[in-house]
Amino acid sequence: MSIKDRIGLDLNQRMPLEPGIDLAIKEKIRFLNICLDPEPELLDPKNPRLAQAKKKLADHGITLGLHTLSAMNTAEGSPFLARAADAYLAAYLQAAKAIGAPWVIMHGGYHFTADKQMRMELAVERLTRASKIAESEGVNIHLENMNPEPAGAEVKYLVHDVEEAKFYFKNLTSPSVRWVFTTNHAHMLPYGISGFVEQMEKAGVGVDRIGEVRLADNRGEIEEHLYPGTGNLDFGAMFKLLEGRGYRGHYMQDYMTVPDMVKGRHIVADLADGALARVGA
Repeated sequence: MSIKDRIGLDLNQRMPLEPGIDLAIKEKIRFLNICLDPEPELLDPKNPRLAQAKKKLADHGITLGLHTLSAMNTAEGSPFLARAADAYLAAYLQAAKAIGAPWVIMHGGYHFTADKQMRMELAVERLTRASKIAESEGVNIHLENMNPEPAGAEVKYLVHDVEEAKFYFKNLTSPSVRWVFTTNHAHMLPYGISGFVEQMEKAGVGVDRIGEVRLADNRGEIEEHLYPGTGNLDFGAMFKLLEGRGYRGHYMQDYMTVPDMVKGRHIVADLADGALARVGA
């Protein structure tokens, strides 16, 4: 499969399910992600639209993954809300099985100024429970590294750096839990994309555990999902790094609008092909 064929689109909440599949067929896109929250009826595994979509995806060779909201705090511990968080993740895993999605992207939650360790432990406990459901449903959980927030921010995402990621992956031992490497988030850290990968490898979480690589340009300062070429992320170096370490999975764009990603896919593929051709990959 060519690099271009391996580059997909995260529809997220930008487009409903069926039009998104039709777009992928038209544009010959092989990989999609989507968030089902705008149509919560699709979180019912008995909804016939899921079975219909599953057949259409299979007929056209498209792989669809599901993407939960980062706003849902996986590290939630409050009464009522904690039970709702468990139910939310379980519903996504059951919907994934019904639609034939091999993975569900989840997040490590977020913490406040003084409760980071407690929140990480709560999140690991919740994701451990979710991983047992994932195993029974035959679905993988893809845990995403998130963006750093300003140092003085009261609320910060978890799994934003290597140390937090190592804590999660050390304690999440289920084979159903894989890593979603969001390159534009790692680009914002002092050690950058290459430093993130190298430190994770030393911790025993190499590219063989990456289930998806996420793409957007970024200027390395604040959380931005920019059109390729409008930031300073070195896509060529990123592709050489990952492909050189043996990554052969899919890439997922997540920036701006769906038409922007359809056009940007050609730019990203050309950057990858040029970089890899120079090293004989």
